[in-house]
Amino acid sequence: MLVMLVLFSGLVKAESEQATTDGSPIISELDIMEKKGTFGGIGIDIGHGNLSNASFDVPSESWPVIAEVYTATWCENCLDSEHAVSELATNRSIESLHYHREYSEIRDPFGTEVGDDRWIERFGPTNSRATGGLERLPPAVVFNGEWLHSGSVAKGSGTLSDDYSLSVDLGSSLSLEGMTASLSWENWDDNNGTVLWSLSTPSSLTMEDIWNDECSNPTTASITPILYVVEEIARDENGSNGLEYYPHVIRDIHILSEDGASNITLPEVWDGEDLRLVLAFDWEMNFIEIDCSENESGFLPSISAVSTLLILSLASIVIRKK
Repeated sequence: MLVMLVLFSGLVKAESEQATTDGSPIISELDIMEKKGTFGGIGIDIGHGNLSNASFDVPSESWPVIAEVYTATWCENCLDSEHAVSELATNRSIESLHYHREYSEIRDPFGTEVGDDRWIERFGPTNSRATGGLERLPPAVVFNGEWLHSGSVAKGSGTLSDDYSLSVDLGSSLSLEGMTASLSWENWDDNNGTVLWSLSTPSSLTMEDIWNDECSNPTTASITPILYVVEEIARDENGSNGLEYYPHVIRDIHILSEDGASNITLPEVWDGEDLRLVLAFDWEMNFIEIDCSENESGFLPSISAVSTLLILSLASIVIRKK
């Protein structure tokens, strides 16, 4: 419901029991429709955690595609999915984040409870529909938090990379024009430091810029800053899929403070000195369908912005006009 699912040739939306006239899923008895996704992907390298670093302000046109990959060290066909993402990264900017299984897992040393919890919360229902009931079955790849690909066999007429390209080319459902973001790490102890982040948006947006659909009423909009602690290469010589050196391993995930500064304790480095911090933003908008059959005045209903962490004002989020 919250992400889209590639099932056949082309892109097909995840099915639900009901659907709106434009095909978007309805997810409650009150006909409230959720749209979710992720943007940003600003990354900095911090070595063993002892290297202070900063990204400065990165404009939205330079933000990478975020590829969240669910994998395991025993999963042989996961290598096909990871290779397809790597192929795309040769000519596109992609920030890869690899989740490894944790719950009921005895063979993969890189799994984390926080990683499994996040995957289940955001992608579990769609992953379950794609696999016949398994919400954490690797391999799976999600682009920008919106499009989920399950398995390692191309669903279209081309290659797996061709399938992924379709989702990458869609970009974010939000129009991110004019936004900038920054991330910095200030080390002050062996495994401790302060993360500073910012997200700037244009200040002159109007209601029409944000939502222009008289048949649905946007009720809430929120954005949540997420920090990934990633080990760029981690070695497991016992990995039964034979890769041995595993890239982009998520070691921890933090929800950041809305005031732009959070004190973070880093996990112990598995090996090497190649920790990377990646800043992303989860966004969510809720809509209630309204009867527009008698509404011919072009009236645009008001928006009530409510967030668990960071309330978005009218200048904080732009929805691509339909």
